[in-house]
Amino acid sequence: MAGFTRSLINTAGVRADWVDLRDQDYVPNLTVLRDTVSLNPNLLARDPATGLQVPIFGARNQGSSGRCVGFALANLIDIQRHLQHLRRTPSVSDLPEPDLSKVQEDIVSADMLYRMASFHDRYPELENGEVLAEEGILTLRSAIKGFYHHGVCRDWPFGEPAADDGRWQSECYAKDGPDKGRRFTTVNQAKKAREIGLGAYFRLASILNHFHAALNDAEAILTTANVHDGWLAATPDNNGLITWPPAQGKMGTHAFVITGYDENGFHVLNSWGPDWGGYQGQAGIALWPYADWAQNVVDSWVLRLGVFAPSAFGASVGEKGTKGDSGPIQSGSTPCFELVGHYMHLDDGYHVAAGSYPSFKDGWTRTRTYLSERLDPKAKPGNPDNRYRGVLLWIPGSLEGIKPAFADAVGRKNLIKDLGLYPYTVFWCNSFVEKSLEVLQSLFDSCEEQAGENAAHLDELIEDRVRGVGRAFWRDIELGARRALRGTEELPYEDFEAEYQTHIKTGFVGSLLMDLLDLKKQTGGELHIVAEGAGALVVHEILSLLEYDMRCFDPAMLTPGGLDRFDTLHLIHPAIGMPRAKKRLIPLIQNMNGPATGKRKRKSTSRSPVVQEYLTYETPPRARIYVPTPKLEERVNFGAYGKSILHLVSRAFEDRYPLPQDADDTSAPYLLRPRPFLGMSNVADDRASPVRGAVFQLNRIAAQKHDLDRVPQTALNDDPTITNSIFDSIRGFQKT
Repeated sequence: MAGFTRSLINTAGVRADWVDLRDQDYVPNLTVLRDTVSLNPNLLARDPATGLQVPIFGARNQGSSGRCVGFALANLIDIQRHLQHLRRTPSVSDLPEPDLSKVQEDIVSADMLYRMASFHDRYPELENGEVLAEEGILTLRSAIKGFYHHGVCRDWPFGEPAADDGRWQSECYAKDGPDKGRRFTTVNQAKKAREIGLGAYFRLASILNHFHAALNDAEAILTTANVHDGWLAATPDNNGLITWPPAQGKMGTHAFVITGYDENGFHVLNSWGPDWGGYQGQAGIALWPYADWAQNVVDSWVLRLGVFAPSAFGASVGEKGTKGDSGPIQSGSTPCFELVGHYMHLDDGYHVAAGSYPSFKDGWTRTRTYLSERLDPKAKPGNPDNRYRGVLLWIPGSLEGIKPAFADAVGRKNLIKDLGLYPYTVFWCNSFVEKSLEVLQSLFDSCEEQAGENAAHLDELIEDRVRGVGRAFWRDIELGARRALRGTEELPYEDFEAEYQTHIKTGFVGSLLMDLLDLKKQTGGELHIVAEGAGALVVHEILSLLEYDMRCFDPAMLTPGGLDRFDTLHLIHPAIGMPRAKKRLIPLIQNMNGPATGKRKRKSTSRSPVVQEYLTYETPPRARIYVPTPKLEERVNFGAYGKSILHLVSRAFEDRYPLPQDADDTSAPYLLRPRPFLGMSNVADDRASPVRGAVFQLNRIAAQKHDLDRVPQTALNDDPTITNSIFDSIRGFQKT
């Protein structure tokens, strides 16, 4: 049997994983090690044609695709899955031999693992600066993180397309199959992928004893190594031996699985088909001498699969296998698959197509098609038959990073479904903020070092020090909101420019909004909007787009009531200045609720967190503004800054402005009055304010044990009291 050609080795392939001090290292236990370890014989079946033992899940052949990382991880997952199956079923000696073709129908998709890894690959360019033209994911870490966030669905290892649309057929089985060139999962593929997930992963040091111990514990190791011509000669004719030393030097770097060891070396399960290997009569498995391993091993990881527990979705405690897992559970990231089909992720108006939470142009299109068949205003709450009364569009605040915002969205997903509503979240600026807050934190730290902790003038020093960076930071957030609705032109249209435009480009959130309004009109379903913090800026832009749309196509609708397209509107600590809010948001709130009548309600004396209306009302308001009480607001601090983030934005980020009697004031901007915000506690102090009836006040948070306790901004944002109040109000609306 001839040797293999070097075209199998991708010279631009796998690189060493980058250093990440958060990695949890594998630590061997004190179990007595076996002299030899091999692939479990129950995972092998004899091939009558060759007489070799072939893995029951097949000997994959990646060809020259360069997808070795996906194929190696798929082999490891199949080993663990079938070991789980063997150990779940009592061993019976007289059972018939496994049906190889049937077992192969249960293998996982190597191509899906490869494609999901691409969202996490950190080496998009080669060292010479040229963009990587051929395929090849460059790190094992990329594949592991892709598997963690997306899971994996099953493959279809046959030439014809699979009848099950929940499978992802690898191109090695059908070159022109239905999944050719696919970058992301379909709805059914994503649902099926949840069934097979990652439980834990640990980085393995290149220490011989650690490798032996890991094979006794985990029975398989995911590995990359430098490979040479000796690998190409490992065939049954050569007894499956990887020749060492090689005749030539390094040809490239390759990913594979180690399945065992003996006194001569490690047993390697490769992805070059059943004609490779043949060590100890095992097709696809070869012997890797210890001397070769010591010279050429690059990176190695051990993994453990998670248990399929569909009822646990939304209860994840974060990434396993990282040091953060032993600290606060918020330190880990929530798997992406728990929200697939329920979110859009934008940054500066563009889809974020990389990282843990990728988003694509066709994502909402597929969700819209799914919803068009399932919206029914008569559907029962609780979603018993996978039908929905309407949609709840949630717009998180931009003043938190994508990881906590995503985790929050997963946590409320099932609660929203219990209302009979389809949850959909728009992350519109969270990735930018995640990096920008690090800059602000460094400025906070320098101020604290200068003035001292809790210094009387620390707040003023912080406001002065962050003013320049803060203005740029806030203007970029405002621009992000506008681009989400109005598109990604270099200079989005201002209001006055709209009069001279025959058409204004609609951004991705603008298209989403129009589709939701069309679905509402066609089905009679509900549409509820919740906006946190600076998400109020997005709602402002939504109203601006609707106003323009009506002015162009239906001028008769251009009245205060014409913008009332939503069943309920909830603004949580809205980070929008009052001058801007008075243009569209406040008129909409006034129209949705009617006149702000009623007496001021007596303050709650509850020691538990409650949300209380500011005025008594007979008809529950459909539009609501949630703010802290003045006493709670006084206790809020944003890091070293002794006030809330809204106060910092008002005093240092947002443009200040003179009061009416000071209209001609020419003082420096920072000497003018801070701009009042809609989300501040004094929003209802003006008796003439049209939004007094919309104000609901939070008296305290659950984590606050005493009235005088300081309340971190993050704790205020994470408190569930307001969210529960919103859900209660929606239930009340649905009963009317």
